[in-house]
Amino acid sequence: MYKYFAKTQFLGKRVFFLSQCHSTNDEAAKYAKETPDFPEGTTFITSHQTNGRGQRGNEWISPAGQNATFSFLLKPKYIPIDQQFDLNIIVSLGIRRALRKFIGNRLKIKWPNDIYVGDKKMGGILIENTLKGNKIESTVVGIGLNVNQSSFEIDNATSFKLETSKSIEPNEMIENILIDLEEVYAFARVNGLVSLKTEYLNSLYRLNEISFFESRGVKFTGTIWGVTDSGQLLIKSDHNVTSYDLKEIKYLND
Repeated sequence: MYKYFAKTQFLGKRVFFLSQCHSTNDEAAKYAKETPDFPEGTTFITSHQTNGRGQRGNEWISPAGQNATFSFLLKPKYIPIDQQFDLNIIVSLGIRRALRKFIGNRLKIKWPNDIYVGDKKMGGILIENTLKGNKIESTVVGIGLNVNQSSFEIDNATSFKLETSKSIEPNEMIENILIDLEEVYAFARVNGLVSLKTEYLNSLYRLNEISFFESRGVKFTGTIWGVTDSGQLLIKSDHNVTSYDLKEIKYLND
């Protein structure tokens, strides 16, 4: 057990700090399975994640001690199964609000839930739901954010330090994120997501910009038009608007 975060109501009130683990998402999922009555907001943090996972099964590589790698558990039973993408909206907006205070409006959300500054990736989110009947029984939210790392093996990566010329203790960054994310989550529970969906749309990376894509082996140009309630990306191309799932579309100009 690690210290709890004093400025939140429930996120991070129970924290497990792991010096090293394969994946904080795996640790959180295991804990949820073994402890069905777990307190919502239980959080797992590691300074060295050796086998982190991202969208499309990609690996999330993070040097020890430099970045924020953590997962937390939710019980979002107020969100219908057919609207699971609402969680992507809530989590990505919570992160963006926390980081925008330092970075400004250059910070964007690349659909469905990567965090970008300009054309470079700063972080990513992996959300895994456990369903029971017609409800979401529990959710594991995993977040990986480049904080103090200053060099990368890939060109389209960046970090908080590179963008602000400042260093911040990773656990302090995690607390900042949990504070804003908890606020968005609580707002959605009471007020719904109408205004949050508008904020998410306006925060999308390359919204209304001509970009290059590939779908089913075919390359084309199009413009991001929006996102459906079920989380599909809408792209306008040749005067037609088509919806795409995550595995059906690929950006070509990263």
